[in-house]
Amino acid sequence: MYFSFMKVYLYGNTLNNSYNLTIFLRAKGIDAEMFLDDSSSLQQDYPWWEDSNLSIDNLPKWIHYYKVKPNFVFPQPELSRLIEKFSGCDVALVCGWGPIIAHKAGVPYLFHSYGSDLNITAFKEGLAEAIRNLTRFKKPRGLKSLILYSSLQRVAIKNADRIGIYMGYQVNPYVKPLGVLSKMIKLRLAWDINKYNTLENEELKERYQNYEIVYFMIARHTWKSVWSDLKGNDKFIRAYARFIKTKNPNTHLVMIEKGYDLTESKKMVSNLGLNEKIEWVAEMNKDGIRAYNSLRNVVVIDQFWHNEWYRKYPSDRAKPRIGFGSGSIEAMSAERPLITAFFDQDFYDNHNPPILSAFTEEEIYNRLVESIEMGVEGRKQLGVQGHEFVKKYHGWENAIELHINSLREILEEQNGKNQE
Repeated sequence: MYFSFMKVYLYGNTLNNSYNLTIFLRAKGIDAEMFLDDSSSLQQDYPWWEDSNLSIDNLPKWIHYYKVKPNFVFPQPELSRLIEKFSGCDVALVCGWGPIIAHKAGVPYLFHSYGSDLNITAFKEGLAEAIRNLTRFKKPRGLKSLILYSSLQRVAIKNADRIGIYMGYQVNPYVKPLGVLSKMIKLRLAWDINKYNTLENEELKERYQNYEIVYFMIARHTWKSVWSDLKGNDKFIRAYARFIKTKNPNTHLVMIEKGYDLTESKKMVSNLGLNEKIEWVAEMNKDGIRAYNSLRNVVVIDQFWHNEWYRKYPSDRAKPRIGFGSGSIEAMSAERPLITAFFDQDFYDNHNPPILSAFTEEEIYNRLVESIEMGVEGRKQLGVQGHEFVKKYHGWENAIELHINSLREILEEQNGKNQE
């Protein structure tokens, strides 16, 4: 039973997580509102990327949009107004810079991390990567935020009432050094599975109908440095080149023009003689992703991490603790076969998901061969099984309960303290 008076504020819209979570909480009858700012340079972190009918000037009343790029050292008036308004909730659900907001607002909060909001607490690691980029004459990504806000984020996360994580790799390098393991809970990303129950996009169907399989690689191209984002696009490209050369399949590969290592990926494609076999498409919103996933002959390709992951995560040397990216969840929601790396069974009752799991270049090649050999019916059955799996573990009606239970526990603890 929920607290009927529970007012929940959300902040930090990484991949639209706060936007979706607010919708799900409200659907459960909870008074939830979302706070949005201009802290992200990526369109994928704004509501109109998820729902194209929304815009800056067309947002529901429960979204409070503050057009400010937060400066937490010398807060701007608009940021101060945001924090003051944020103090009006009973409990907060935050990601991104949300812990700093909630801590300054003086409210109890559950911090949940799906992206790099935990990583920035590892100051030395972040600084070393920035220096490496400088020596390679590359822009040191996130250096300003690292220097100015890393310590604030670290303090704010340590003061969170609960720490929610979505992937196992976050535990040893980030959660344990912060001394917050006792506050940690495992969460699963809540997802609107039904949004992917769409009719086949007629324009794309006509374009690709003559191919047996269209491989759709949704992962952004960031793969060169083990210290950066670990998508492993290079492993897939090399495996695909071998697949084309040895099997000569009637297939097509679509990749998105996005990521810090995009130029390097294009060079690799050219050097491997794949220019005629690969189609590059512009970055797209969720409507575009759902359109590609609607194709009956699509097999989705997600991420594979760096082969030397243990250099960054030495305590996880036995295996990389990789869970599902959002692209994997989308693929299974749409009943499409999925090729990706996966090692986070403990987040799923120790079950292996029905996917074409691959990590090494050899494994990726074998899964590509398998995806052809299993035939149309085999791919269809795998997609159906994946849909049932993701509905059970990520369907919002179930997954949101993990967040609600934690918020309720925090509020109960606060009420207990107030009565002492």
